[in-house]
This record gives sequence, C-alpha cells and structure tokens, in this order.
Amino acid sequence: MKRLLLTLLTILVVSCNQNIDIDPDTGFEVFTIPTGGHSSIVRNEAFTGTGINVTVLFDESAEYTLDVTSDQADINKLIGFSDCHQDHQSESARLGWRWFDDELQILAYTYREGQLSFELMGAVSMNQEIDLQIRIVGDTYQYSGTGLTSVTMDRTPNCETGDNYWLWPYFGGDQPAPHEVTIKLKREIIE
Repeated sequence: MKRLLLTLLTILVVSCNQNIDIDPDTGFEVFTIPTGGHSSIVRNEAFTGTGINVTVLFDESAEYTLDVTSDQADINKLIGFSDCHQDHQSESARLGWRWFDDELQILAYTYREGQLSFELMGAVSMNQEIDLQIRIVGDTYQYSGTGLTSVTMDRTPNCETGDNYWLWPYFGGDQPAPHEVTIKLKREIIE
C-alpha cells in the first residue's frame, strides 16, 4: 500500500504544471495562482547568480480582501531565491507583495538562519511595469526598485556554497488566494 501511495504521489507531482507560460506579445512570463491555491507553479530550477533584476506587471487581480481581516497584512511572495545551499525557510531573499491599506505594497523579505524579517519598500501602481532588484553584496541582500525605498538586510556570514533554487510567486500567508491572481514577470540573473 505504501508503494502504491508513493507511486501515485510521484505521478501527481510530475504531472503538475512545470512549464512557465510566456506572453508572446510582451515576452513576460505569466504566473497564475488559482482560486483557493497558494502556488503559481511547481518547478525546481537551479539559481546560480548573485542577484536578480525583475520587471513585474500586476493587474487588478492583485487587489483582494481576505475573510480573516488580520491576515490582510500577510505577505505574498513575488520572486526570489534560496541561498547558502539551504532550504528557503532557512536562508533566502525574496520580494514580497500584498494588497494592504488600499494599496499594492512591495516588501523586502529575507530568511536568515531560519528567522524571517521583512521591510516595506513602498507602494506601486497596477498595470505599470515596475523594475525591482535583489543583489547579494557581501553579508547583505540589497533590495531596490524604481520609485521605492532601497532596503539592506543581513545575510548569514556563514554561507556555504552549493545548489540554490528559484522561488516562484506564491499567495500567503495563512490564507489561499480568494480569486485567481495573475502576475507577469521578466527576470534576469545577475552573475
């Protein structure tokens, strides 16, 4: 029975959407988080850079109201990478976003030695391209974006070299997406 369950689970994971849709007119990668879901994609892709440049385009689907009012401040994840050859909830750098206080907010979002920290960078407009960046500089992550406050956050000084991976758009926090959310990205690795 265990073997059958393991086989079925493997088939389910492999059959999940592993491809990233590309808008043929704009070249943006299109990530869709389904109603009631958290993940936009299940995909393991190695990350080998020292940072990322990202252009993001949010539409009206980024505006939402959650059933539990206190969860409205939870941070959704936009894009990022694991670091230091560790799990992303131990070491990682990501850009976060949320619909909070009637605005679309962008946040720096870091796990360092298993401890989460985040900082508001500012608010952005929907239906406009927004340029964002995360850079590894020594023992820091440097977050910046056009029209946003730049943020520097600590990176572990004991960083091991090894495999790291991309972190994809994800809804939550605690609650899943109350409706379908579409995020368009162009990403470039900084070597």
